Amino acid sequence: MVTSFRPRSPRIWDDTVLNTVRPISNLSDLYGQTVEYQLENAESRIRHMLRNVRDSMKAGATDVQSIKSFLDFEIKTLSHLNKEIVDESLVQKGRLAEVCEEAAKRKKTV
Repeated sequence: MVTSFRPRSPRIWDDTVLNTVRPISNLSDLYGQTVEYQLENAESRIRHMLRNVRDSMKAGATDVQSIKSFLDFEIKTLSHLNKEIVDESLVQKGRLAEVCEEAAKRKKTV
């Protein structure tokens, strides 16, 4: 099972990256659990937005800005997830030292 600190609310941006665990994980499990978690969150956000859209339709108004914000967030979230799912042939199994060094370099520049 994938375990990391994640936002409790599905409406908060989750910037989880898999580069530190990908080389030492069973990718089928890692990717399956990650995608399942993200899709459950997306489902929750979609259901929430659908309620809002239906309510606004009943009121005779459409909150275009809210819809656009929602769609932008979903695109950003799914694009991030897509980048984290790397083809198995590109993963160097057991090569964690390089990943840690890369992360340390990025941290120094921030």
